[in-house]
Amino acid sequence: MKVEKTVIDDLNAELKLTIEKEDYLADYKNKMNSYQQKSHMKGFRKGKTPLSMIQKMYGSSTMQETVSKILSDKINEIITGDEFNIIGEPLLLNEDKLPVINYLDPGDYIYEFQLGLEPVFDVRGIDDESVYPKHNIEIDDTIINEEVENICKRMGVQESTDDAIIGEDLIYFDIKELEGDDLKEGGHESEAVVNIDKISEEYSKKILGKKKGDTLDVDIFQLEQNVTEEYVKKHFLKLEEDEETEGPGNMFRAEIADVVRVKPAAFDQDLFDKYFGKDEVKSEEEAREKIKGYIGDYFKNESVNLLNRQVMQALVDKNEMELPEGFLRKWLTRDSEITDEQFDTFKKELKWRIIKKKLVKRFEVEVKEDEIFNFFVNAVRNYSPYIDEASLKNTVYSLMQNREQLNSAIENISSGKLFDAIREVIKIEEQEIDKEGFYNIVKELNQKADLSVK
Repeated sequence: MKVEKTVIDDLNAELKLTIEKEDYLADYKNKMNSYQQKSHMKGFRKGKTPLSMIQKMYGSSTMQETVSKILSDKINEIITGDEFNIIGEPLLLNEDKLPVINYLDPGDYIYEFQLGLEPVFDVRGIDDESVYPKHNIEIDDTIINEEVENICKRMGVQESTDDAIIGEDLIYFDIKELEGDDLKEGGHESEAVVNIDKISEEYSKKILGKKKGDTLDVDIFQLEQNVTEEYVKKHFLKLEEDEETEGPGNMFRAEIADVVRVKPAAFDQDLFDKYFGKDEVKSEEEAREKIKGYIGDYFKNESVNLLNRQVMQALVDKNEMELPEGFLRKWLTRDSEITDEQFDTFKKELKWRIIKKKLVKRFEVEVKEDEIFNFFVNAVRNYSPYIDEASLKNTVYSLMQNREQLNSAIENISSGKLFDAIREVIKIEEQEIDKEGFYNIVKELNQKADLSVK
């Protein structure tokens, strides 16, 4: 195969692939001979059908498949390899003038493609003079008290209450369809259960403070926020998906049939045994110390994750680059149009992928098979802690055969190893910060990421 690359400019090129007769003819003939050996046509002994008849039946499609495979394999090699450093995938040129493959007259076939090229630059911002802050959260009594309160709620019991509704209460409604301001005769009736924190702002204001037995009129499709019409029909109105009759209207009278509230468990030995394990903790002081330990571990990870995000954002900001935008728009809109905002988001993500690719090569980051296996083992155990070993291995091997899952695992592992390597090179300034300040930084980083693509 002849491969010819013509550079248009720093970011664009054209590629000509010439599949020569010698590239495919031997494979084509082997396939024809195989068809002949397996053939069993009327009037001929098995394997004795004339080759001309076999070619007439299978020649055209087989030669097309043989040439297409050679072309496809080369394109995949170009996409995944480093020889051409392309962005996206080659775009076929002159699609209306593709070569006609003729098994009766084999020849050379030429395919031309448009390429988008990665920009050439050295990554700045990763050296011993690059300073990045690492924010360490102080685990004070306020944080520990909040976690104690959360644990007591999680270990508590649900009880019905006649008190006024407050945050986190679970509300049971009896709903009846309205016609105007009155109940509709023979109208639809159902039951709905919603947590007060999930009720839309409009109705949350009206419901807070009400009690069991109180009523209010609601648009049932606007009662809970961020749910679909299908969800409301299924879970609130109890309608079957295949019901073809005209459904009820939107307006319902909702009576508060019950209010259920979590009664927190006492922070005592009984809770300690259930939460930490039998006799693992013997006093409130030990419990609080244990809680402080795992909160500390959690925030250590959060601190590293924030540092990694800040490094990533800084690298994108420091390493300005031009992209082949004309090519990218053409490539991205092959099947459907995209908005300018979607295109800007894609470009930002692409810039990071280009930077990351260069750094992975610089730090010689490799992902080994046992690392992928262990990644999936941990993922499965987190989802199913009590899974047996045989089922665990079967699930892991199944996940490793899924290309999408495998690529995601490789991406996660390589990113982790890359940032580990980066942190060994850059200068890190340790800074103490409270929890509120930490999450304010996270919020600002999120806002900056959002603004950078608008």
